[in-house]
Amino acid sequence: MIYGLFLDSRIWNIDYLTNPFWKPDSFGVHIDMHPDAFDIPKLGIDPKYKFAIATEIWEIPMQKALEFLRNKGLKIILVPREVSKTKAHTGAMYNLEKFKYNDQYYFKPDCLLAAGKQYYDLCEGYPNRKIVGYPRYEIYLERRCLHSKKKARKRHKLEKRKKIIFFPSYPPIFVQTVDGKNVYTYLHGDLKNTMTCLERYAISHKNDIQVVSKIHPYAQKCYDKNHPDKMVYGKLEKYYKSPTNFFKVIGDSRLDSSVSRDMIIAADFVIGSTSMMLLEAALMNKPILNIRLDQERALKDFITFEGYIRSVNRPQDIPNAIDDMVNNPDKYMVDKSFIEHYLYKDDCKFCERLCNAIKEMLKD
Repeated sequence: MIYGLFLDSRIWNIDYLTNPFWKPDSFGVHIDMHPDAFDIPKLGIDPKYKFAIATEIWEIPMQKALEFLRNKGLKIILVPREVSKTKAHTGAMYNLEKFKYNDQYYFKPDCLLAAGKQYYDLCEGYPNRKIVGYPRYEIYLERRCLHSKKKARKRHKLEKRKKIIFFPSYPPIFVQTVDGKNVYTYLHGDLKNTMTCLERYAISHKNDIQVVSKIHPYAQKCYDKNHPDKMVYGKLEKYYKSPTNFFKVIGDSRLDSSVSRDMIIAADFVIGSTSMMLLEAALMNKPILNIRLDQERALKDFITFEGYIRSVNRPQDIPNAIDDMVNNPDKYMVDKSFIEHYLYKDDCKFCERLCNAIKEMLKD
C-alpha cells in the first residue's frame, strides 16, 4: 500500500467523498485528508507518506507547506478542481504579487493530473502531466446516489406540476490580472438583463413554468457577511426573500454541493452563462441554453462553450430561445464530445486513473 495526503478539506468533502467510485485503497493507494495543510511545517509529517495532493499551488502558506513536504521527500501532485482554465485565470494565479514567494508565484508540482484536455493544453511546461478526469461529476453517473426529481423538488419546495427552468446565477464581478495587478470587470448589466428576461418569461408563463435561480456560493458568502461588493441584489434578492410559485431563488453553500445537484435533477431545462454547472446538466441529459451577453463576451481569454451548446447573445432573443427549447428540447441536448472535451471520459474511472498515475510517478 502506498500512503499519501490530500491537502484541501473542503474539496475532499464535497468532490471526493461524495463520489461513489472513490475507493483508492482498492488500487493499492491510501489517501488521508490532512485537517490543516497550512500548519504542516509546524506539525511535521509521518514518514510513511510518499506523496501529497494539492488543489492549488499559489497561496503563500500552501507554497510553504509544499516546500516542506518536498524537502521531506514527498512528491507533490496538483489535481486542480477547475476543469478548464483560461489565460485570464492563469494570469491571475501565476503573476499576482501577493502570491510571490522565493521569487516564484506558484509552487511547481512534480505532476499535474488534469480533468480534461482543456486544462491540460493550458499547462505546457509541466514536467509530468496527464488527463484523468475529475471526481465531482461521476456521482451523476450513479443515479442511485441521487435524489429523485420528486424528492429534489420537495426538498426545495418547488412546484410539483410545473416545468422547472433552472438558472444558476453567478458573481457579477470578474477579476483579471494585468501587469501584476487585479483589474475588475463588472457583469452587473448581463445579470440584470438575464434576470429581467427570466422574470418576464416566468410571469407570462406562470400557469405552466416556474423559473428557479440559485445564488452562487461565493455571492452567498458575501451576502451573508454584508460584503461591500453587492452580488445579491435586485430581482435575485427580491425572489430570494419573497419566492413565488412562478419565480424562486434559493441559497447555496461553499461547503455543500448537494443543492446544485438537486437543482439540476429537479429541472426540466437549464439556462446559464458559461459555467461548469452546464457540464453537470449535460451529464444529466438536460436541454441546455447558454446565455452570453455583451459583458461576458467582451472578456478576453474567457472560456466559451459556443460550438457545443446553443447560445443566445442578446437579451431580446432570450424569450424566443426559451420557447424554442421548451417546445423542441431535443435540439438543446448536448453531444457527448462536449463532456469529454472538459471531463475526459464519463466512465467512472477517475479514481483508478489517479491511482495508476501516482504509482507510475513514484516508480520513476
